[in-house]
Amino acid sequence: MIIGLILGAIMASNAPAPQTGFTCRAGGKRIAVTLRGDRLTYSFGPPGRPEISLTGGPQGDVFYHRTMYNRGEDQTLRFVSGQWNYVLFNRWQAPQRLSNDRVWPEYNVSGVLVMKDGKLVRRIDCNGSGNLTEWPIFKLLKQDAENLTPDDA
Repeated sequence: MIIGLILGAIMASNAPAPQTGFTCRAGGKRIAVTLRGDRLTYSFGPPGRPEISLTGGPQGDVFYHRTMYNRGEDQTLRFVSGQWNYVLFNRWQAPQRLSNDRVWPEYNVSGVLVMKDGKLVRRIDCNGSGNLTEWPIFKLLKQDAENLTPDDA
């Protein structure tokens, strides 16, 4: 019994640490997505004490979409929990030179859309922007039929 507990503790300590693929602050809260093995975890809440934590993977509770544009991209990760959907979004557009030597600045916005029964309940924007790291696991996730970003919600 004791040997089993010790071996279990050793194996748990040898498990790979989660990799952070997205993090940002939203007021006093932290929005994060981490990867451990083939499982993604979305968390939201005060640092170190998440109020919401959802884990899923290619089996179906997490969906991904990416749309590339000439000078930018939209990405979403949607975590499903019953009638609730938490859509992490990142929209980026490169700066663009306009006439008269003016420049349209870079646009980078991230956050979460909280939806219930398909309706937008709340939009939570990051202070500044986050950057969603694209991992190989994203290709294994079910693809969303549409890329729901704030302009679409």
